[in-house]
Amino acid sequence: MIDVTAAARLLDGFRALPAETELLDFKEAKNSFDIDELGKYVSALANEANLLERDSAWLVLGVKDKRDAQTGLRPVVGSTFRNGAAALNDLKQLVALGTSPSHGFVQIFEVPHADCAPSARVLMFQISPAPRGQPVAWKGHFYGRAGESLGALGSKFEAIRMQSAALDWTAHCVSDDFGLLSPDALERGRALYAKKHPRRLDEMQQWSAERFLAELRLSRQGVLTRAALLLFGRQDAVPTLGDVSPRLTWQLLTDQDEPLDFQHFSLPFVAAVDDLVSKIRIHTVRILPPGQLAPLEVPNYDDWVIREALLNCVAHQDYALGGRVQVKESPASLLFSNAGGFIPGTIDKVLDASHATHLYRNPCLADAMVELGLIDTIGSGIKRMYRTQRDRHFPLPDFDIRQAPPAVSVRIYGREIDPAFTRALLLASHLSLADVIALDHVQKRRPIDAKVLADLRRRKLLEGRSPTVHIAAAVADATNQRGQYSRLAGLQKPALKQLVLGLIDRFGKATREDIEQALLEAMPAGLTALQKANRVKNLLSEMSNKDKAIVANRRGVGAVWTRSPPLSKD
Repeated sequence: MIDVTAAARLLDGFRALPAETELLDFKEAKNSFDIDELGKYVSALANEANLLERDSAWLVLGVKDKRDAQTGLRPVVGSTFRNGAAALNDLKQLVALGTSPSHGFVQIFEVPHADCAPSARVLMFQISPAPRGQPVAWKGHFYGRAGESLGALGSKFEAIRMQSAALDWTAHCVSDDFGLLSPDALERGRALYAKKHPRRLDEMQQWSAERFLAELRLSRQGVLTRAALLLFGRQDAVPTLGDVSPRLTWQLLTDQDEPLDFQHFSLPFVAAVDDLVSKIRIHTVRILPPGQLAPLEVPNYDDWVIREALLNCVAHQDYALGGRVQVKESPASLLFSNAGGFIPGTIDKVLDASHATHLYRNPCLADAMVELGLIDTIGSGIKRMYRTQRDRHFPLPDFDIRQAPPAVSVRIYGREIDPAFTRALLLASHLSLADVIALDHVQKRRPIDAKVLADLRRRKLLEGRSPTVHIAAAVADATNQRGQYSRLAGLQKPALKQLVLGLIDRFGKATREDIEQALLEAMPAGLTALQKANRVKNLLSEMSNKDKAIVANRRGVGAVWTRSPPLSKD
């Protein structure tokens, strides 16, 4: 605990800081401050203090955020917000009622300051960190900070939740009845363990089922965890798990996403994964590498990629929500999904080794799956999925992590989308994974970062303006895609003008409909109908007003264009 004098010294130090932080925010609040905003800051600052392992965070009222250029300090303006002990006690109660779990302040300091009028003061709210494993919400919403900005807590929510082992649904001990386990599933588990730990094979063969599960930390003092039943439990063990019925579901869909077939797979998951994978239709696809006569024959899906996607869904599923892991098979792709938010926050963090996360929603289940060699915990699985798809010359995986309620899905493609890009990847082995991901976004007609787009243009890998970006001429030439390039790039403006003039010269005149029919197919293939129509309009305007090459008999609908009369020699 600190006193007002110590708080005043802290205030002077805060005023000199170059910027606000996740743990400190300034507000002028000369006369008032919105209670709802105050509650949001309490939620955000409490959550950030937890994540940064600090004993408190601070909200300061009565101080400007912008530093004075001469003094280097933030000016003190004072605040009359909630004057008096009674008003502050009422505020504490309002904040406690609006936060969940009930949260508040370590202390509230009313600090007089020489820069203020004698009756004014600075209010300093010392906010305690969120409890371990329990993010703090304000009126049902969780808030956090990104530098100086207030916003949704987002992926940090899971980071706080994972702090408490008590929140691991899979770690709860539920039964001492080892008869709930499937002997076949246990044998499968032993085989997986022996493959991952070959040096312990002789030792493992002497283990009882109890010892084997204890080694995997799936039982405690002879009591089975939920994770043990998920991996090795018999189907009739499901009621032991509580009010949920975990299962894997495979569904076969048409091109129009209409259901054709489905099957559910219950416990044990160590066997259900194999059973589900066997339902997926594997066939050979042919890709013709540039410069070769024989096509490259590869399976439409890689077995390791399928299993990695499915096993990660099993490991990360939020079983407490009562949902199920789903695999939807369409003619061109597989869609894997599980309930629960994406713990790393973004795919970029997973692909960047410096941001790799070692957090799992279900540590008990995930650790056992690691010991069995089913998954890894170093964050390399997703990156390997990208690289495998790239090496097979297929579109990269698509992750959707912004779903409500929170869920994660990944789409794995089993056929080409754009042969031009496939050929480019076959030749351009020098491209980095980041380059390939950017090119993959282009072939799927998805936006990419402006800086990345500019870099790919500079390196002559892409051409065109958004949203009609396409492979560059050099890439098209190297990959024998010159015809494809011409279709995507469209004719240049001089050639389009010559088409218009040739049309008028042949028939003596041309309507807007005539001109559009002549030009639309010659424009970049990626443009929408509206974008093409606008380009025709702009082209005709330039030919009429700037070039003086054509003239219309009227404006708007019904206009007819002819050649402009020759200029008078006079």
